[in-house]
Amino acid sequence: MLNGEISHVFTRSMGSPKPKKYMKKTIFLIAAFVLAAVIAHAQTEKGSQTLGLNLGFMYNKNTGINISPYDYTVTDASNKYTTFNLGPVYSYFIANKLELGASFSYAQTSYDYPDLPNNISKTTSHTYDGRIYLRKYFMFTDKIGMRTGPFIEGVSMSNKYTYAGSASIYDYENRVYQYRAGADLGLVFYPAKKLGFAAYLASLSYTHQRVQNGAQGYTNGDAVNFNLVNSGLQLSVFYAFGSK
Repeated sequence: MLNGEISHVFTRSMGSPKPKKYMKKTIFLIAAFVLAAVIAHAQTEKGSQTLGLNLGFMYNKNTGINISPYDYTVTDASNKYTTFNLGPVYSYFIANKLELGASFSYAQTSYDYPDLPNNISKTTSHTYDGRIYLRKYFMFTDKIGMRTGPFIEGVSMSNKYTYAGSASIYDYENRVYQYRAGADLGLVFYPAKKLGFAAYLASLSYTHQRVQNGAQGYTNGDAVNFNLVNSGLQLSVFYAFGSK
């Protein structure tokens, strides 16, 4: 009798088991995990495609004054820099987590300086950029990961320089042609099966450029650049399709 009483008390203290409810939760969690794994794999598996949009914006404004040490005259030293870019991007996964893609973008940049007589007052640039890239994906979870790889691109840029006052006769335009190769690093996030976001983090590149100044001649240049995220906000949003 003692053993039976102990067994009865132990059962009541632990609570009655609910196998049906427990099984339902277990099945739901397993199904959710499997679905998340399938979605993550489907987004970056061979045969998947993405169609998206690149967006970029940067704004910088400085204010202040200059005081001449000779006659103590005060002049405005404010300046403003604004740039944005916009363009489509398409990619195809040639292997699991290996993406081949191309993008095109248009950018407009302006520098505004104090409107001082006979000084440059504004510079405006229009840029067209085409890029081909190969990226490898490294997913940390089913939604977040990194992507990195090499790229090559060509850039065509027109610049207009505007002077204030009587110096406006010196207004001129030039064209810049750049050829660039390098590698970049980005963060990728999939909030849903068909929707993804990417943020630019860093890039390392080599650039060769030629500046055509019309009747004033031309210049050639070479540069190695390392850019971090703080050089401007660069975002991409894309739609994933074509996976099984």
